[in-house]
Amino acid sequence: MSNMLPKKEVQLPSWYVNAPENTTLYIYGEGQGDSLEEAKTNGLDAMAAKLVVSVSSSIKSTTNTSTDGKASSYSKDVSKSVKQDVEKIKFTNAKAVESVNLSDTFYVLMKVNREKLFDNKKKEFDINDKRVDTQFNSLSNYTKLEQIHTLQEMYPKVIDGKRQAIVLNAIKNDFDQKPFIEKYDSYIDAIYDLKNNSVIVVKSNSKDRYFADQLIDQLNKDQYKISRDNGDITIKINNKIKYSMARGWNVAKVATTLSVLADGKIVSNRTISTVGRSSTSKESALESASLMFLKKVKEETLDKVIFSK
Repeated sequence: MSNMLPKKEVQLPSWYVNAPENTTLYIYGEGQGDSLEEAKTNGLDAMAAKLVVSVSSSIKSTTNTSTDGKASSYSKDVSKSVKQDVEKIKFTNAKAVESVNLSDTFYVLMKVNREKLFDNKKKEFDINDKRVDTQFNSLSNYTKLEQIHTLQEMYPKVIDGKRQAIVLNAIKNDFDQKPFIEKYDSYIDAIYDLKNNSVIVVKSNSKDRYFADQLIDQLNKDQYKISRDNGDITIKINNKIKYSMARGWNVAKVATTLSVLADGKIVSNRTISTVGRSSTSKESALESASLMFLKKVKEETLDKVIFSK
């Protein structure tokens, strides 16, 4: 006959089993751990998890009410990073409103004041929002290409602003995120509008037009606007060609420097090296090199070749 007594079942507190729902004033999170600090940390994680649910609802709601139908407004990367931002929130004003130690396990109920949390995050948001607006409002002082570069530099801050606006709405539901989302989307759209409306001129130092023609054909395929004389952006092609013979083959080694200019000033330079071969002529070898040149341009992407510093 065993003298062992049956293990007494631990009665968990009701505030832990049925943790309070979030209210307009407070966000709650329950946690347990081997120490009080561990339980508090898990309680904060539970808070973040509840906010993630609110964020998902906020994203879905704003997407459904969008009037312009732009899928880019809530791309997967933005949605994912928003949730990661929430998980990293430091609930500096959180308090343990209930705690108990049962059989060497700590249970705790945490809560945080929504208004104070909102105010802290809103200060960060306002700083970023002001910087973005200041940069955007200065665009008229620049050439089209400089405007594109400025907007591309702004892009990470714009995405940060979108994420922050969504988080603020999740914390305080009466914060209207939509005007900010629409503003940031208009800034992103401005990049594409400027690129699509920029007129490009292609010039070459070579009498033969193999390299220039390859580039122009690709620009046309990508629906860029091309002009022979006047444009917002000029691409100068400078070819340095070395011919040789190897085992009966004509070989053309070409170092092609692409210079992108705006208002006569060089904005960027990049050099692309290619080799062409032909069994018939030097000209055919050069044409072969031009095909390799186009392949390398496409690998780097035309957008990067033209619009990156």
